[in-house]
Amino acid sequence: RNRRAHRTMTWLGNWVRVALIDLRGDVRRFAILLACLALGVGTIAAVGSVGAALQSAVDRDARVILGGDLEVRLQGRDASPEEATAFTALGAVTRVVELSARAGADGKSAFLNLRAVDQAYPLAGAVETGPETAGMPLPELLAERDGLYGAVLDAQVFERLGIALGDTLSIGNSQFAARGVLVALPDQAAQGFQFGQPALIAAEALAGAGLNQQGVLTRHRYKIALEGLDFAAARDQLDTAFPDAPWEIRSPQDATENLTRFFGLFARFLTLVGLSSLLVGGVGVSNAVSAYITERQGAIATLRSLGATSARIIVHFFTQIMVLSMIGIALGLLLCGASTLIALPVLSGMLAIELPPSLDLASLLGAAGFGALIAFTFAFLPLRRAQALRPAILFRAAGGGFDQGPGWRALLNWRTAVPLALALAAIGGLAVLTTGQPRLVLWYGIGAAVAFGLLRLAAFILQHALRLVPAWPSAILRQAFKAIYRPGAPAPIVILSLGLGLALLLLIALLDGNLRGQINGAIAEEAPSFILLDMKPDTLAALESFASTEPRIESLSSVSMLRGTVVSIKGKPVAELGPLPEDIADMFRGDTALSWARDLPEGSTLADGTWWAPDYAGSALVSLSTELVEPLGLAVGDEMVVSVLGRPITAQIASFREIDWRSANLSFRILFSPGLIEKAPQSFMGSIKAQKGTDSAIESALGQQFPTLNFLPVGDALNRVADILASLANAVALVGSLAVISGVFVLAGAMAVGRRQREADAMVMKVLGASRAGVIVAFVVEYGLLGLLSALLAAALGVTGAWAILTYVLEIPFVLDLPLVGFVTLGAVLLTILTGVITTWSAMSVRPAKRLRAELS
Repeated sequence: RNRRAHRTMTWLGNWVRVALIDLRGDVRRFAILLACLALGVGTIAAVGSVGAALQSAVDRDARVILGGDLEVRLQGRDASPEEATAFTALGAVTRVVELSARAGADGKSAFLNLRAVDQAYPLAGAVETGPETAGMPLPELLAERDGLYGAVLDAQVFERLGIALGDTLSIGNSQFAARGVLVALPDQAAQGFQFGQPALIAAEALAGAGLNQQGVLTRHRYKIALEGLDFAAARDQLDTAFPDAPWEIRSPQDATENLTRFFGLFARFLTLVGLSSLLVGGVGVSNAVSAYITERQGAIATLRSLGATSARIIVHFFTQIMVLSMIGIALGLLLCGASTLIALPVLSGMLAIELPPSLDLASLLGAAGFGALIAFTFAFLPLRRAQALRPAILFRAAGGGFDQGPGWRALLNWRTAVPLALALAAIGGLAVLTTGQPRLVLWYGIGAAVAFGLLRLAAFILQHALRLVPAWPSAILRQAFKAIYRPGAPAPIVILSLGLGLALLLLIALLDGNLRGQINGAIAEEAPSFILLDMKPDTLAALESFASTEPRIESLSSVSMLRGTVVSIKGKPVAELGPLPEDIADMFRGDTALSWARDLPEGSTLADGTWWAPDYAGSALVSLSTELVEPLGLAVGDEMVVSVLGRPITAQIASFREIDWRSANLSFRILFSPGLIEKAPQSFMGSIKAQKGTDSAIESALGQQFPTLNFLPVGDALNRVADILASLANAVALVGSLAVISGVFVLAGAMAVGRRQREADAMVMKVLGASRAGVIVAFVVEYGLLGLLSALLAAALGVTGAWAILTYVLEIPFVLDLPLVGFVTLGAVLLTILTGVITTWSAMSVRPAKRLRAELS
């Protein structure tokens, strides 16, 4: 038994050694295989490494991002003396008051996300300022000197106001000296998207500026560096001492939760896009192996006639393919290293998070695993066909098409079906392990299988339809169409590879175009020019008087706004509701914004229940957004308790509203009926619609007439959202475009598979009198038809995918961009023709006599 095992290992070693010797000099033939694997593996590895670096940085800097070990957030009010004393007992404390404000200078204005800080800020990390003030303590920059407090402002504020260091600007009713350029805040990453540019002033300056410290849109944050307690113990101590306090207590992990979720979602999406690129590249692997086997079929048949077993054939070529695959994977990992080291410093500056150059071993191993599995899966069938090659191929003329060997029925053979099933299962398992989303991977797999199936079915239908078409009078057209459906034609591979790459690129382009169109088109048209925040009744009255005399203002609308705390729903306290979706969870963390209305607001549609009469004066009723129905299990007639200014109000749910948040109309998730609630002290929100092209003039007039009025220029906000969207879309498009590049390589490989057959076709055509131009026209017709069909199928798949995502996931209208689809279609046809002509140029200049002598020798 030992001798038999030794003899088997010796045979296997000799087979492998011969395979490696045989491979020398043939590596250049596998340039497409190497390129496809390198692109796919490099993309997946780079996405994984960047995502891992971001997650590592967030975990490392969680305390700095929060600004301490524990943060207490209060909305609309400051802490009481007793609460402040309790905070101090836990450790060192810094108090931050955050609100929206407006800065002005020389008739120009800028919207600020203003923070008023004390001398202890920051407890963790450091505030970075420009080189002129680098190293100067923050309290010194913000302190009062020569009757003016200092302000540290973002560079865009300096640019917007046209001021320099040392100049004076107004914030509210006070003048401030611009003493520093703000480069980075240690806790900026935890703030998420903010309207307005960041700015710092001293807490002592708030009162003199007339800025409302107790307004409903003012946020008070107490950051605590704990001493002798961990987070859980400190939180329990505060909850025990103040069980009904309407605050939110956050840990460093809570502060980074949104960042982690966003990074994870984006990384998972890009990983699947990269996997799509690798799947397209897998078709290229199959093409490259098929082309190689086609060129070596004479040698294979000779080996078989001399007694070589099928096992030796498959070991020979499997060894070569796996060695080449490892080279392609290594090139991909090198590509990952270069792109990651470039991307991390760029992201570091964008996110204000330190991201040192690094590579993630797990991501590299995962990408290498994907590459190896894809290479095996797509190379296995061509290798099985090589294994089944018959010696009779030696007696065929003209080096015809590759012997297809076992067809679809062979897939039912366990020797073929089991390895393929195991490889596909391994790819799926690795995708689940990488993304952590089994359901996402399942739907992705179904989508990929459907796309593969539709493209292959389309190729099958095209080939059979052309067989049924009567013979064309033109010999060139007859030859072109026959080249598409003849045995061994590369048409199915061309349609599959190009269709997959174009479908992915078109999907991304349509998503990007529709999202940008929503921001720059429909939303921008409907959106007001300015949103007015936190207005008192006297301010609203003065503003209405101003608007009535200002012809450039088309309309002014306002709605009352209160703050309330949801106490219970259906008799169950909020604390017992359990985990809630993140998009509504903030409603139940302390105070939330609410209002009342006599009539159903514009932009809202009644989904269930009935609306109360305008003169309703009975017991409290409430209308809720439909977003709350499913997570909370609500129905018309249920009761909820809301505390407004410390007074609990029990209200019955009268209706649910579908709210179009994209409309210009202001709305709230919670709307009370008129009666008791309207007597409560309240502030107002409003909106102004200015005539087109007058936004800047109205902004300046508002800043001068109402220096303490907080108002948001919607155009600026939309531009910031558009910039963020553009950055994300560019990253996705960059990754997605690699699928098209892989598709081009695959297309070239598909053409290479049939190169010898095309040379034979060209020889026959020339013998029968065809000119070089005639041969070229025949090939152009063939390639053009394949490119057109590929583009049409890719358009159908891309449009369907974009429509489904926009309609069911993002819930925004889908607009078909016909020029984009037309451009992709035309580009695909030209790309197919160009690639085909370049790849098979040798067939156009073949000399019949030389080819015949070679075949007969």
